[in-house]
Amino acid sequence: MVGAGFAGLACARELAGSGLKVLVIEKKRNAGDHIHTTGILVKEAQDEWAAPANLVRAIRRVRVYGPSLRSAVVERDDYFFLATDTAGLLGWLQEETRKSGVEVRIGETFRGARRENGHWVLEESGAVCRFLVGADGARSPVARLMDLGRNTQYLKGVEYAYEPLDQAELSLHCFVDPEFAPGYIGWVLPGVGVTQVGLACHSRHTVDLRGFIRRIDPLFGLSKRRVLEKRGGIIPIGGLLRNFYGEGVLLLGDAAGMVSPLTAGGIHRAYLYGRLGAQAIAHHLQAGGPHPGEVIRKGYPGRPWQHAARWVYDHLPAGAMLEAALRMPRVFRRVAGKIFFDRMSWPE
Repeated sequence: MVGAGFAGLACARELAGSGLKVLVIEKKRNAGDHIHTTGILVKEAQDEWAAPANLVRAIRRVRVYGPSLRSAVVERDDYFFLATDTAGLLGWLQEETRKSGVEVRIGETFRGARRENGHWVLEESGAVCRFLVGADGARSPVARLMDLGRNTQYLKGVEYAYEPLDQAELSLHCFVDPEFAPGYIGWVLPGVGVTQVGLACHSRHTVDLRGFIRRIDPLFGLSKRRVLEKRGGIIPIGGLLRNFYGEGVLLLGDAAGMVSPLTAGGIHRAYLYGRLGAQAIAHHLQAGGPHPGEVIRKGYPGRPWQHAARWVYDHLPAGAMLEAALRMPRVFRRVAGKIFFDRMSWPE
């Protein structure tokens, strides 16, 4: 397993539970180094692998802002999001995975593998395995070195973690602003011990987080708070790659494009398909079942409405459309509820 992120650890833990010997290698020396995610969990992700209460904070409301900063709230009684101490959560997931019997090697980089007698031999360490999984991010070295598909459509984002705000409304604040966030949104999230403020946009645009912060500063008073941490990364939004597996190898998580093309959410899918992929790998190795990639492709939801909504968001005046919807509360709540709360169920 290359990558000790959400997908890799979920897969590794499930594989160990199937009686297989599993090795995870991770190039980062600390779980909190170079975080590339906001760490927001949807309810279904918490149902998949429940995080400890001290590492999460429940958020039950979403406040959506148009370019004019006019806003409205959408919420559902039976649903919530979780802000997380992301570094703490990843460290906890690593320890839980170790406890399940997985060997986790930190600070080891994947530099390629060669095929010998039906096995993979890792170039760096000489470790030998029957099956190789790349759960190593949107710019996956496994994908590149194994000649698999590559993500070509993505967002790029930057996030600052500020000192906590005194009076911030406990909501996920989402800003639709074509000037600062073409193709995605800006956000403010009262998190675990910090306030997360971020911005993401299409890769062809420049992320002007400082300009965005100046724009929303009258609402939150961010200029009076210190920045404690800076994060950044890319988010693939092209959907599941066509070529995400080969002989004895499989990509998972961001490496395979397992991210919602509309909301850019990926942690739930990382958990879900990490687990499903592990079950398929175990069946493949232990009972001669089909290739795990075939199993995942068959069960992966196409969600054409999300791709259609992505096209609309990219090609039509999203800001003006939202401003109009905000003047029609019923329309706004129905559309926003579909985007934020229509989550992916376990595939048939």
